[in-house]
Amino acid sequence: MVYIVVESIFPHDKASEAGKKWLEVTKKFPPDRSVSKQIMVAIRPSSRGMISLSAWEVKEGKEKEALVRMNESMLMFAEIPGCRYSIKTFLTSFEAMGLIGLKPPED
Repeated sequence: MVYIVVESIFPHDKASEAGKKWLEVTKKFPPDRSVSKQIMVAIRPSSRGMISLSAWEVKEGKEKEALVRMNESMLMFAEIPGCRYSIKTFLTSFEAMGLIGLKPPED
C-alpha cells in the first residue's frame, strides 16, 4: 500500500487566500474513495508560514491515478504567491522491509 504525503507552506498573509483556494480545489477534486482515502490533515503556524501536512492511503493499483490527481490539485495552489509544496510517497513498514532485504514478520 502506498501513502501520499503532502506538505504545503503558505505565507501568513496568504492564509485566507489558501483557505478559499482549498474550497475551490475540493469542489473540482471531490474525494474519490475508489482511488484514495484521506487519513489526516494537520495545520500549524511557524516562522516559515502556515504549514499544512496531509496524508492519503492509496488503493492498490491506483498509485498513478492518485499522484496525477494530487499534482493537478496542488498546481491550483501554486497560483498563490509564496506557496511551496512537496508531494512524497511512502510504503508501509512491512512493504519497505523488502527494500532492505528483510522479510517482515508474519501476522
